[in-house]
Amino acid sequence: MRILLLEDEFMLARSIRTYLLARGHLVDHYDNGQEVLETIETMQHDFYILDINTPLVGGLECLKIINQKYPLIPKIIISAYHDVDYISDAFDRGCSDYLKKPFNLKELEIRLQHLTAQVSNITELSHDPLIYLSQQYTFNKETNLLYFGNVIQKFTKREYSLIILFVSNLGQIMTDESIRSFIWNGEETESSTIRSLVNRVRAKLKEDLIQNIRGFGYMMTRIESV
Repeated sequence: MRILLLEDEFMLARSIRTYLLARGHLVDHYDNGQEVLETIETMQHDFYILDINTPLVGGLECLKIINQKYPLIPKIIISAYHDVDYISDAFDRGCSDYLKKPFNLKELEIRLQHLTAQVSNITELSHDPLIYLSQQYTFNKETNLLYFGNVIQKFTKREYSLIILFVSNLGQIMTDESIRSFIWNGEETESSTIRSLVNRVRAKLKEDLIQNIRGFGYMMTRIESV
C-alpha cells in the first residue's frame, strides 16, 4: 500500500516511515502542506496520514482538498491538539479517524488496517441497498432501518444514529471522539454517556455485532455464516 505522510516533526516522521516500511508499505513523506497539494494533483495514494499543524499549508486544508478528490480513501489526522473543536473540524473536513499525539505506532497500524478493511466493505456493498451483517441481521441503506429476519428492529432516534455510524464504518474502530462528533455534533459529552449509549444498543441486539476494542473504542463487524 502506498501511503502519504504529512508530518513536520523529523523524529516522529522518521519513526512512522520506518515502522510502515518494515511492514511492506511505501511511504511518501512531506514536511509541508504545499508539497502535498502539488502531489495530489498528479498522484493518488491508498492512505493519507496528516498532521494538523504543518508549514505553508495546514493539514486540515490538505484534508479538505484530498477528501474532495478522493472521498473514499482513508485519512487519519494526527495531532497534539486535544480540543474538541479541532477534532470536530477534522471530521467535518472528511477525516476517517483522529489520533492524538503521543501514540503507539502499533495503534496507528491497527487503525490503518481497519480503515482499509472499511473501504473494501464500502466497495463491495455500494451497489446493494441491503447490508448483510449476519445470517439474520440486515441493514437497509435506503431506509436506514435494521432488520432481524424480516422484522424491523426498534431503537430510539439516537440509538439508530449510532447504528448508522457503525454500519457506515464496518470494520473500523469508532473512538469516543468519532461517536461524539457524529451523534452530538462534537458537543462536549462525557465518555460515560457515550459508553451508556453503546451498551444500550449492544443489549438490544440479539447477536454480538459490536465489539469493545479495549483502549481504542468500538467496532461493528459482520458475523460470517458457519
